[in-house]
Amino acid sequence: MAILQTTVMTIRPTEEIKKELLSDKQPMRNFPKSLTFPFDKLYTEITTQIRTVEISSECILFDSVEASNETKSFSDIDYWAENYTDKEISKFLVFAQNGQGDLWLLDIENKIYFYDHNLEQMCFENFIDLNLSFEKWLQFADLNSQFDDIYETEDGINDKHKTEYKKKLAELSGNLLKNYPFEI
Repeated sequence: MAILQTTVMTIRPTEEIKKELLSDKQPMRNFPKSLTFPFDKLYTEITTQIRTVEISSECILFDSVEASNETKSFSDIDYWAENYTDKEISKFLVFAQNGQGDLWLLDIENKIYFYDHNLEQMCFENFIDLNLSFEKWLQFADLNSQFDDIYETEDGINDKHKTEYKKKLAELSGNLLKNYPFEI
């Protein structure tokens, strides 16, 4: 009798994910002093000690240097809709992207937003609030990695996996499931 193997997705503790990310620890690279942003402690602990890393297909976490450079480009007022000030723009940090060039943004209150590059114009209306902190985003990225693994090993995603994934997204944040920016 064959044993049916089932893949179970889990929301792992942030400390486990952090430990895994820091397993290939790099020399400390701090953010430039010119970048005045109230960084989340966990975010700083990780991104100053790693190189940019693909956690999942939808979550490429920038190291501190790349985040700083991306934020500088992002802050160019010419990319923004009219009437936005430097002060309003500086409330956001580009900390990650996905494989299609969409951006993950962190604001000064440690809230995560998603920006779809197809929307072109930078403006608050084009940022999707997923009701995640950086800590929850790490858990989402890890969960998304598990979803990627299922896709790779099982040559696709069945309805059972989709349902399980949606339940896990809802556990992380009801807003995440409601405003999920990708097709499941």
